[in-house]
Amino acid sequence: MKNTLLYISRLLVGSLLIISGVIKANDALGFSYKLVDYFTEGVLGMEFLQPYTLVMAMSICLFEIILGVALIFGLKAKLTTTLNVLMMLFFTFLTFYSAYYDKVKDCGCFGDALKLTPWESFTKDVVLLFFSVILFLFRKKIFPNKNKEDLKYIIPSLLLIALFSVGVTGWWFPVVFSVIVYVLMLVIKCFDKSQWRLISLSLIASLIFTVYCYNHLPIKDFRAFRINASITEGMVVPPDALPAIIEYTWIIEKDGVKTTYVGDYPTIEGGELVGSSSEIIREAVEPKIHDFMIEGETDDTELFLSKDNVLVVVAYDFAKSSDEGFKAIKKATDEALKKGYTVIGMTAETQESRVAKIAEYGLNFEFYFCDGITLKTIVRSNPGVFEMDKAIIQQKFHWNDIDQLKL
Repeated sequence: MKNTLLYISRLLVGSLLIISGVIKANDALGFSYKLVDYFTEGVLGMEFLQPYTLVMAMSICLFEIILGVALIFGLKAKLTTTLNVLMMLFFTFLTFYSAYYDKVKDCGCFGDALKLTPWESFTKDVVLLFFSVILFLFRKKIFPNKNKEDLKYIIPSLLLIALFSVGVTGWWFPVVFSVIVYVLMLVIKCFDKSQWRLISLSLIASLIFTVYCYNHLPIKDFRAFRINASITEGMVVPPDALPAIIEYTWIIEKDGVKTTYVGDYPTIEGGELVGSSSEIIREAVEPKIHDFMIEGETDDTELFLSKDNVLVVVAYDFAKSSDEGFKAIKKATDEALKKGYTVIGMTAETQESRVAKIAEYGLNFEFYFCDGITLKTIVRSNPGVFEMDKAIIQQKFHWNDIDQLKL
């Protein structure tokens, strides 16, 4: 019984850590934005950590994948299970705090691939914590897999990863990534059984993937601004969307007696309203895209969304933007203008900053205002570009890849 429970725990925790790590590593920059939310004054109050959120986000992605692979292969059991249970204790506390105090609406556990409510995130972490404690308690029974044992763990693990990544998110890459890492581990084990070197292999594979996605764009875009998505359609609430449910409480005083009523406003002859409150039972469904605007002296959103061949430069924060990126943007936008494209910029900067940036790089287009959070969501690059035809996104590039822009 103990061996079966230990086997199941290794499979579940190890596989889910790999899935979670790969999904977040696909968009480590987006995950760093979520960490900023946690460190704000109204949540954990650790603003001093905000400058380091990108490094922390990447580290967490790598940490999860490495721990997951180590559990599947039974590597460094004492260290692995200890670090895993500590990590799960921390995240369980964090999701409980967020859920109980209603601080952060989405934990970011699976990036934009799967949105969980705070209480769903907490429940998930409690389940994982249970199995993590099992692993910690029986850590002395975990040994590096023998050659015959590897397939006993690898095949079920790949099935679990496929069930979640393909069945839930519709994305095959976590399976492909896991197959590559598992095969490399098996090959290396034939020549070198050093546990540290095997763990280093998973670190190298994870690091390559994480850094690649950061320096380019996520290889899978789960956001509403993905290629072939319509911005106009995304700004509309679906007709079958559920409305908000709000419970109202009324306190009516009559003849010196106060009575509390729940529901619609009560009509009490001779009664006087002395207090009221409301509680949101279910929030209204919001459109996938909100706070999207292209604002100059007037709101020009509809104007540009109705045009073909619109090339948009996105730079939410000039102070954090790349100098090399703007030089590449200058070259690409000049070429686009020659070919008859409408070229605009979108930023959350002031008018003075926009004018200064145009002069600094000799840009031949105007910057319009848009909400900074929305700009971070559109493209994970500062600066970055995307092309739209009648509000449908056709291309999207990190500034590192702007030479791939097809005009």
